[in-house]
Amino acid sequence: MSAAAAIDRRGAFKAGGPRVREAGFSLVEVLVAMIVVSMGILALAALLQAATRYSKMGELRATATLLASDIADRIRANPIGGEAGTSGYDFTDMDAASPPVPLPAPCSSEAPCGPSELARLDLADWSARLHATLPQGAARIRSHPGHPPAHGYVDVWVGWADPLTRSPAVSAERSGADCPDGWKTSDPPVRCVYLQVAL
Repeated sequence: MSAAAAIDRRGAFKAGGPRVREAGFSLVEVLVAMIVVSMGILALAALLQAATRYSKMGELRATATLLASDIADRIRANPIGGEAGTSGYDFTDMDAASPPVPLPAPCSSEAPCGPSELARLDLADWSARLHATLPQGAARIRSHPGHPPAHGYVDVWVGWADPLTRSPAVSAERSGADCPDGWKTSDPPVRCVYLQVAL
């Protein structure tokens, strides 16, 4: 056999013809591509987890804001009960994860509610909804009676335990500026919404 007809292992002529190169990828190129793709998939999984977490946090914050607005409207509708202190809307002796307010005797046409009784009924109904809609829901309401010509106001805090910060792998962000002092160090961390209601 002549040198012109000799064929090397790749199938190209050693002499006399053009060299033909095989097409394809080497093993190193395939491994690098697999590593790049797997890193992209892991990044997407982390992004999905963070999006789910922040979506739930936003949902809980929106619920707490609606509850705070609800009690604020009830206090504005009953300003005498708002200034009545502990016999009105005050709810100051509770720690985080406070129990619901017991339901007082209902009002009737024979025994109509005064401002204090209406405040306690509002507070019992509202605190039951708070505990039904927020995880370890808590509330603190403190009235500040006005002295003429200044009007009084009521501080309203609504708190909840964020179920997503219980894991040690997740950083526990605390909204310390919004929470009452007793809630800032609670475990699990408490997130808060604060409103000030003018009377």
